[in-house]
Amino acid sequence: MTDHSLPPVTIANCLGEGIVWDERDQSFRWTDIEGRKLFRLSWPDRELTETDLPQRLGSLALTDIDGVILAAFEAGFAQFAIASGEVEWIAKPVSIPGVRFNDGRVDRQGRFVAGTMVEDADKAGGERKGTLWRLEADGSLTSLVEGIGITNALCWSPDGATMYHADTTTGALNAYRYGETAEFDRVVRQFTPEEGWPDGASVDAAGDIWQALWGGGALVCLEPTSGREIDRVSLPASQITCPAFGGPDLDILAATSAWTDLDDARRAAEPEAGQLFFARPGARGLAEMCVRLG
Repeated sequence: MTDHSLPPVTIANCLGEGIVWDERDQSFRWTDIEGRKLFRLSWPDRELTETDLPQRLGSLALTDIDGVILAAFEAGFAQFAIASGEVEWIAKPVSIPGVRFNDGRVDRQGRFVAGTMVEDADKAGGERKGTLWRLEADGSLTSLVEGIGITNALCWSPDGATMYHADTTTGALNAYRYGETAEFDRVVRQFTPEEGWPDGASVDAAGDIWQALWGGGALVCLEPTSGREIDRVSLPASQITCPAFGGPDLDILAATSAWTDLDDARRAAEPEAGQLFFARPGARGLAEMCVRLG
């Protein structure tokens, strides 16, 4: 049974995304993409700090260097020193207008994988110009999936052999055989517009997938082979964006949300849109992997 007794963090993120748990300092970190801010919430005292960013940050990776994250900024990959704001660019693969980086996560081998999305199809010259990129240890890039509308739901099975990824525009959560390449295996779940659109996702220690539903107001837990819904956490905002397990025992499920694209009436009806939500669903997560830079 899901415990909903944990109160949310009252913060109005325009487009909260990319949340991760850092077990080293017991904190959640996430981005407000449109607000161009990086947030840190210490646990359990809930002290909130924010950092201004030089570009929109689609997703982030923890690293082995204290105070430095690996950032998937809108234009590409960079090291970002949180205290000083110093940016050290690694690669800028986005060369198409109307395209930016979006969802990303570190694979079980410690490599940052992040993908792009089409914001403006007219400028981009089409609706499927996104690419899923893996940043290798030597700074080179590997293209894993091409022809994407909006990269989302990036996560891996506990053994790292299966990658999950959604192109939100299709409504499909897909599974890939994962190694040096990513080979399409199957559709895990085809969501209908009435259910919501697949946004961020996370895998728990049992291998089940916790999928955020944009427009669906929920996190749903899916059995990875059949795609069957086995649990649901309903939340008081329609646009749920990204989940992450955290807390000392990795049993607290946090979820970012957004108010962007809500008209005035919808936003008035959803005063908690943009907040950071928490639940205890009775599952435990996997420790977030770090990228080794040092």
